[in-house]
Amino acid sequence: MSLEKETKLKLLYQLLPEGVVVPSSWLISNGYSSQLIYKYIQNGWLKKISRGIYVRPASIITWQGIAIGIQSLCEIPFYIGGITALNIQGYAHYLPIGEEKYITMHGKDKTPLWIKQLNNYSFKVHKKPFFGELGLKKYQSSIRDLELIISSPERAILELLYLISDKGVSFQFAAEIFEGMSTLSPRLLNELLQNCDSMKVKKIFLFFAHYYNFAWFKYINKNITLGSGKLQVVKDGVYNKEYRLTIPKEFDVQSD
Repeated sequence: MSLEKETKLKLLYQLLPEGVVVPSSWLISNGYSSQLIYKYIQNGWLKKISRGIYVRPASIITWQGIAIGIQSLCEIPFYIGGITALNIQGYAHYLPIGEEKYITMHGKDKTPLWIKQLNNYSFKVHKKPFFGELGLKKYQSSIRDLELIISSPERAILELLYLISDKGVSFQFAAEIFEGMSTLSPRLLNELLQNCDSMKVKKIFLFFAHYYNFAWFKYINKNITLGSGKLQVVKDGVYNKEYRLTIPKEFDVQSD
């Protein structure tokens, strides 16, 4: 191998951390032609894991490596949210950390086809609810010194509540997660609720906060707009007049 080619390969390994997945478009944009990519694969210096998707050889592919490829290398504005963000921050202890097969991401951009082609994990990208950059934070990954962009617990729980439906997240599952949210920031919650355009999320959030009666609940703005409509969260439930939503019978309690 010539010195120039060896230098180019070393540069690739500097740019592409072990375990991080990238599409061919990233390689080409960084000066690695299709012919060179093919040569690297033939010589075992680069591994093809799916059509147009690559990783360094002998890499153990984790969801964090995929997420870093999406966020840091390809600079796609998707962030880790919902149940995945809650899990890695310790709010879903019974979900084995590092063993997730369904990774929740949020963002408004169109999901690139290469993300859907990954076999190791299933990345589900949601566009709602959307709060811009409010409530996002950096999380130290397990790869080099690279950080992930994830939802704070305050933002992630609202994202999870949005998915409550007959075919989505169950009310009971969301309640189990919410029960552990005793140390949230009321300041950030108020900002998020003020910027939330989903009446469903706000109603369910206030109901759960009232139901579990956390210390931070007394600092939450109770005058946020909830709309005049009624919301049926579950079938054959009980109607809660205060928050105007139908809930499972086992959650029916007399309002204070």
